[in-house]
Amino acid sequence: MSESVTAAESVVLEFELTVADLRAGMRARARAVRKVRVLNWVLGAALVMMAWGLGLHISRDGVGGVSPREWALAAFLALFFAQQVLGLQAYYARGRLRQHGPRRVTLDAQGVTCTGAGSSSTQAWSQFGCHVERGDLFVLLSADRRCLTVLPKRGLAAPGAADRLRALLATHVPRA
Repeated sequence: MSESVTAAESVVLEFELTVADLRAGMRARARAVRKVRVLNWVLGAALVMMAWGLGLHISRDGVGGVSPREWALAAFLALFFAQQVLGLQAYYARGRLRQHGPRRVTLDAQGVTCTGAGSSSTQAWSQFGCHVERGDLFVLLSADRRCLTVLPKRGLAAPGAADRLRALLATHVPRA
């Protein structure tokens, strides 16, 4: 990354955000933010404990003993449900994704400008706390790490744009 980014350079992405992009961005955020990782584990443990408590209640009331196979199934279902929460959040956002349609995102020395169907917004670099890079996308996280901006790499048109974007992000926003 010896390449330096000048103020005149900008990187443009044109893409239509999908549920898979949003899900991948949320997973990248979950890996980068400690509080989210802990919350996911707590949610999973709480669901396992609820299944365990339900099993004890059923066993105590004489409905029948709960076999180890049933315990394992209840624990597996609880953990599976906890893992699906991120996917469901992304899935429920699909209507809004369709409304916004294709997007054009321009990143330059001043910040990030997002333009979509009927809306445009500009965010200064100071509003972003860090960024995460995955194999197929970049994720910009807000300073409080609650909000995210997903930038799929497939939206990059120029051949060296990924390296320029990486250098631009490294200049303005620390890596998570």
